[in-house]
Amino acid sequence: MQHVLILSTKRINIPEGDFIPLILSLIEEKEMEVDYFGIEINNTEDYFDEQMKLKINRTSFITIHFACDRIDYNSYTDKDVLNFTIDLLHYKKEKEIKADDKDIEIIIDISLKFCNDLLQINGR
Repeated sequence: MQHVLILSTKRINIPEGDFIPLILSLIEEKEMEVDYFGIEINNTEDYFDEQMKLKINRTSFITIHFACDRIDYNSYTDKDVLNFTIDLLHYKKEKEIKADDKDIEIIIDISLKFCNDLLQINGR
């Protein structure tokens, strides 16, 4: 099953190069919030309203896509999700990373067993 994790922080300029240390430092400095943790959304345009458009202009988003078994999203605190994110970003497999001047998108191809193990470590 495909899942998405969206983190947000005040708008920053994304430098060229390795983005993972930047994301990890934002998490460690408590500058990152969990915006969404759930199933992959087919058409994000369906969820936009005026308030969301304003937030998008003032915010940088880090979006992480990954596959895992079914997740009970409500059983994870924001701290659990951020710890899970740190472990995902430290995962040594190749990551597909796209970035523009303010947002980063990461696709991580992890095994279901590894994902399930991480979720057990970082939550329930």
